[in-house]
Amino acid sequence: MAQLRRVSLGFAIAASIIAFISGVILFFVIEPPFLASIFLASASSAIACFVLAGIVGYFEV
Repeated sequence: MAQLRRVSLGFAIAASIIAFISGVILFFVIEPPFLASIFLASASSAIACFVLAGIVGYFEV
């Protein structure tokens, strides 16, 4: 079960980092800043949630 949790957390972190990178590309290259800023904000909050879940999972007894 711990391995499944670790793998799913890794996939979630990778997906949120990819979303953040694509948001940066959208912000600076393609889309209007308003739409890209929404994408960046959601990716940043996802990264924060996954980091918090990782910290809690690491210190879990």
